[in-house]
Amino acid sequence: MKEKNRRFLPWPWNIVVYALLIVALRLFAIPIILILVGIRRKNNPHGVSEGYCLSRTRKRLVWLIWALVVLAVSAALLWMLKVGLGQDRAYWETMDYVTLAVCGIGGPLLLIGGLYLGYAAVRDTFFPEKSALAKSIRSQLPYPDEAPPVAELFAMVDNDLQDDPLWFGSVGIGREWVLGDGANRIDRIRGIFVVDKIHRHHTETGTRTSRELNLVLIDDRWQRTVTSFHDKRDLQAAADCLALRVPEARRGENDASIDFWTMDEEERECFEREFRQKQSRRAAGRAQ
Repeated sequence: MKEKNRRFLPWPWNIVVYALLIVALRLFAIPIILILVGIRRKNNPHGVSEGYCLSRTRKRLVWLIWALVVLAVSAALLWMLKVGLGQDRAYWETMDYVTLAVCGIGGPLLLIGGLYLGYAAVRDTFFPEKSALAKSIRSQLPYPDEAPPVAELFAMVDNDLQDDPLWFGSVGIGREWVLGDGANRIDRIRGIFVVDKIHRHHTETGTRTSRELNLVLIDDRWQRTVTSFHDKRDLQAAADCLALRVPEARRGENDASIDFWTMDEEERECFEREFRQKQSRRAAGRAQ
C-alpha cells in the first residue's frame, strides 16, 4: 500500500492531468488541481520516490496556478482603470479615490507579481539547475564556481536526509543539511529564530486574523532562509533540534531575527569571534 501511494500522479503525469483540467475547465479547474496537489503531497509528503530536492522544485508548479489568479485580478483592476480614464469629468468627481488608487497602483504591482510567480514556477519546475534551491546549495559549497551538476548537488542533500532524518512538518534535518523552503548547511547556521505573529485585518464585515509561523535561519554569509509552518509544535521542535546541533547560534523570536540580520560589520565580526571561541571550547570539552 505504501508503494502504491508513492506512485500517485508521478511526474510528469501530474502535469499532464493538470494541463488537461485547465484546458477543459479553465478557471474552474483551479480548486480541483489544488485538491489533487494536496492528495499527492499527502501520499508523498517529502518526495522520497523522486528525491527530496527535486520534489521541492517541482512543487513550485503550484505557483503557476496562483500566478494565473494574480494576473486575473490584475487584469480586472487595469480594466476598471481603463474604463475610468475614458469617462468625463463628472464621473471623476463622484469617483472613489481609494478605488482609483487601488486600480492604478495595485493593477501594475499585481501584474509584476503574477509574471514573477509564473516565471519562478516554470524555472524551478522545468529547469532545476537554475532553481533557487540549487543556487542556495551551490552557494554554500567551498568553491561555488566549481560546483558539480544539479543532480549531484541535490544528491548531496538527499543522501544526507535518507540517513535517519528528522522531519518537522515539511522541514527535514539531517546530519549536515536542513531542507525547508531552502537548504542550509548546519555548520554554517549562525541564527535560529521562531516567528509567531498574529495579524489582524479590519474589513467592512469585521476583523479577520491570520497567523504567521516561520522558521528563520541566518548563516555565516548573513543570508536568510525563511520556511513557513502550519503547526507551532513542529516549528518549535525544529528550532530546538537545530539549537542542539548548533548551540552557539543566536536564538530569538519575532523581530529579533531582523535585529540580528541587520547588525553592522563590526558587530558581525565580534559575534563570529565569540561563536568560534564557544565552538572551540565545546570541541575541547567533548574531546576530554
